[in-house]
Amino acid sequence: MSQISQVEGCTFSTEELQKFHKFYTWSSADLDLSTVDQRIDYFSSNIDPSIDTQRLREWLSTMDLPVVDELYSRFDAYDFAHAPGFNNLLAEVYNTKDVNKHELDLRMEQAKARYYNEHVEPFNCDEYRAYKEASAPKPVCPYQHLWDHGDERSTGRRLDNVCVVDLADYLDQPVDSKELMTLATVSKIHDAIRQAYGEQYYAIAILNSNTDDSRPFLPPLERQQEAFAALLRLQIELRQLNQSKPVVVFASGPVDASTIGVVLSTADVITTDNFSVSLSPVQEFPLAALYDWSTRLEYPGTAVFIACHPDLILRSSEWTDLGLGQGFIAHRNLASSMDRVLLAASCPPPSTRDALRKAYMAESVYPGPSKISVWRPEIERYFAPVSQGIKSLDELIGELSELDTAWARKYLALIDDKEWQAVARLRVAALRSARDMEYSRVLAMEFAVTNAWTRDSSLPADVLIKSPADDSLSEILNVPKPAVDIPDECPFAKMYRKNPERFRQIDLQQITKHRHVDLQ
Repeated sequence: MSQISQVEGCTFSTEELQKFHKFYTWSSADLDLSTVDQRIDYFSSNIDPSIDTQRLREWLSTMDLPVVDELYSRFDAYDFAHAPGFNNLLAEVYNTKDVNKHELDLRMEQAKARYYNEHVEPFNCDEYRAYKEASAPKPVCPYQHLWDHGDERSTGRRLDNVCVVDLADYLDQPVDSKELMTLATVSKIHDAIRQAYGEQYYAIAILNSNTDDSRPFLPPLERQQEAFAALLRLQIELRQLNQSKPVVVFASGPVDASTIGVVLSTADVITTDNFSVSLSPVQEFPLAALYDWSTRLEYPGTAVFIACHPDLILRSSEWTDLGLGQGFIAHRNLASSMDRVLLAASCPPPSTRDALRKAYMAESVYPGPSKISVWRPEIERYFAPVSQGIKSLDELIGELSELDTAWARKYLALIDDKEWQAVARLRVAALRSARDMEYSRVLAMEFAVTNAWTRDSSLPADVLIKSPADDSLSEILNVPKPAVDIPDECPFAKMYRKNPERFRQIDLQQITKHRHVDLQ
């Protein structure tokens, strides 16, 4: 049998080395805090009973570096996320202009070592780093760092200071192979999000732990007016909450066009390679997220191009290019990256938002080229005039017919369907009208037009856009309609009756409690 000389003066057979290296690569999360002797005993009893434990110890003693250093193993396994007071050090970690992942990882490691040394047991960060560098396996491929973290797993632990809303806990089981966002589902999610107002929470994270390339992150909305109103209320809540606390969304999976407004209602959106959204014909909710599509896209004509393209699927590359996504993380790395981002989100105010954003920026990578950027010259030339009201959709179709290029012919073939043209005309008219409106007005118009469209989709777009929206906001918010009986003695009664819009921010129920006070 051949002999291999591991260290001068100590020789082991190939068969022995194969077994010894099996111990070297073997690991168990349950034994992270065990001693070397305990691990050897467990290994010889449960993994490989044929191993010669004495020879294994001899081999370990000849190694230049220990296979398992007990102190460093305890440090690596320590639960810093739930360590009392550790989150108070996070502001210092992220107090840097450099959003380089390597630099932030070093700063985080230094903060952990400092905490561990002060609160757990003596620990030297410099020695630990030297040990890690010397014992780390050398990469075979120069690009190995791109997938080094792919096998990491989330700890699965929730943080005390971060309100985590896992959509998988609330989404209903598929009905006839199709998942739906029902009224009950939306209400449950809304109730969960309201918990984030608690003082103990510094941030809120929305995720779906039950997604892959086939399961949606957010499924279609149920065909019900009450469900639609509930979804709009949820979007309003998210926008209000985001003003006081950061709301981060980890969108990994397809999002239906009818529910994309939930994602767009937050300021910090992280997508993965599983994310996608298509604005293909949505007969029930043709104007979903109208405010965002009409106001947030930088280049003129982009919203019209997207809204009128029945075959376009927006993925993370397009979402980021449009400025709607703030970070991209490969799905295979999402679990471990999410743990690091959520730990940053537990940083106390006023540094919470800054720490959170630097954390996910450090974890983010390039999502790939965007189809939208490739078509931008054509979008600005042909679709921007339609968006600005200079040209009609019919004129656009005529121009593309005369253009006679491959992409124009394909676009015309897609939009040739009369039913889809009706959706496109409605969207163009709505985008034009919403461009200069405030959020509440756009929301009311979206609700009123959608309801009118549901009743009769054959009505012309300009007629639908003029659908009365005065009572829509009250219906969305589920509060009494403007025709409230305010006592005559209220000094604002006449002003209110003349122009109720001026009082839309006031709690009407409180006004009704007003009574005349005689100061004489």
